[in-house]
Amino acid sequence: FLAFLSPGEIEGVEKSDPTWLTCGKKRYIMALRRIETGKTDGGLACYFLDVPTGHCTIYDSRPILCRLYPFKLEETKDGKFRGFTLHKDVGCPRHRDAVVETKGLHKLYCKDCRHQEDYDDLVRFFNTRRYPGKKPGDFVRLFVEWNSSKG
Repeated sequence: FLAFLSPGEIEGVEKSDPTWLTCGKKRYIMALRRIETGKTDGGLACYFLDVPTGHCTIYDSRPILCRLYPFKLEETKDGKFRGFTLHKDVGCPRHRDAVVETKGLHKLYCKDCRHQEDYDDLVRFFNTRRYPGKKPGDFVRLFVEWNSSKG
């Protein structure tokens, strides 16, 4: 369900973003894999979308970007919380009735910030490791080992 995208395969991620993984002289960002919808528009969808029903198959465990939807996070250039804005393309299948609970978004954001700090630390550690044949998938193994050690 994961994909490792090179700078030419993703837009909107700054070159200075601390989550770039380095393997030799190449850089990758870890993202959710996209799947073809099979529709004539050639569109791609989230790996966890049940295309026939339009429902998320991991709804209770979905990532923060999905939990915040239809809102998106706004931060200052130095990464400080600014607020939330509504996505331009609101069309989440779960909220077709336009009723969206907004309580707790900031609390969710703060919790994610703590996780993001740990993730950034792990990326920094991974990027300092130098060995022949290093691949982006090695980061997943490191992440699992690290997460298991935390109990």
